Amino acid sequence: MISSKRRKLDSMSTSINNVTEYSKTDECASDCSKVLMHAVLPDDLCEDTPLVEVYVDDISDRKNISKAVVAINSTFPVQELLHLKRVRNGKVLLFPKSICELSEVHQFLMKKGFDTSLLANNIQIVRVAKLPPKIKSQYEKVNKLWPCNFHSNKYLERLVTNSLFDENEMELHRKCMEIAIDVAKHAGNKYNSKKVGAVVFDPKLKSVVAIGYDLTNRNPCKHAAMVAIDNVAVTQNGGAWDKREQVIVNSLNTSGLPKDFEFLRDKYAKTISFGCHVSNDTDDCKAFEDGAYLCTNYYAYVTHEPCVMCAMALVHSRINKVFFGAKSKIGGLCTLCKAQTIKDLNHHYEGFCGLLECECINL
Repeated sequence: MISSKRRKLDSMSTSINNVTEYSKTDECASDCSKVLMHAVLPDDLCEDTPLVEVYVDDISDRKNISKAVVAINSTFPVQELLHLKRVRNGKVLLFPKSICELSEVHQFLMKKGFDTSLLANNIQIVRVAKLPPKIKSQYEKVNKLWPCNFHSNKYLERLVTNSLFDENEMELHRKCMEIAIDVAKHAGNKYNSKKVGAVVFDPKLKSVVAIGYDLTNRNPCKHAAMVAIDNVAVTQNGGAWDKREQVIVNSLNTSGLPKDFEFLRDKYAKTISFGCHVSNDTDDCKAFEDGAYLCTNYYAYVTHEPCVMCAMALVHSRINKVFFGAKSKIGGLCTLCKAQTIKDLNHHYEGFCGLLECECINL
């Protein structure tokens, strides 16, 4: 009797688990139709503006506000805080707290030649923005502490608020990632490799320049993004791994698309073209007439977050934007680091995460 009841309970539990699992899958499929993509921002845009402590004092007579500001600016200009206004509600910003002790402030100013009779000797310590705010949300926070100058960058605000692309542009981004997913599936089955696909796209021509896919089972350096970059080089009479003859279709050079993947042209013919401008330059080391080098002004779409090696290869190839679907434990665009935002590099590109994330995870 107990055994019979237990079997019924187990059966019910299995049914519930199956329904739950189906719901999760169904929910994931539903989410994939939504716009989940967002920009991978530099840390200084993700975090609050750092603060620094400064001394402020009341102006003894508000009629002398202008005189006091001119005097303090000429006597002790604080170069690192020029983004801050010097006066607020009858209080004047003197200098950073790190310069001297509170009891020594007036004595310090007198040595500099400042007329301290302009001040009420009611010194306070206030926290203010150490650096100029870069976006509106940062400005709104630090401006409450102490007034500061701010010039909004419209492009940056659209990047931060995830409103950079309109629906037509988003549809194009999704289509390019769909191609990368098709590349991953086809290459994974054909070469028995990891299902990771990459597409290099020319937004000016609205055309796929080259594709790439994982071949690390043959060569540890042949990650999808690396292969895609090499195929771009093929279109420019180069390429280290797979040198091919240039193939011209509808006045476009399609040599960045290996023959095994020509089915993509037929599948997406109604929405996207394939190929790039034909180069008349036979010297592998020379660039196009417009000064382009490898992936200059191109976009890259990768099903999984590029690793650090690939992230740096994309830097060196001068890519303009990189879109990826699923994050990776060894990712170099947002997981381990943000290679595209390192200030000391000579080129930077924008990274976008989460494009068709569920489909990319399912690979």
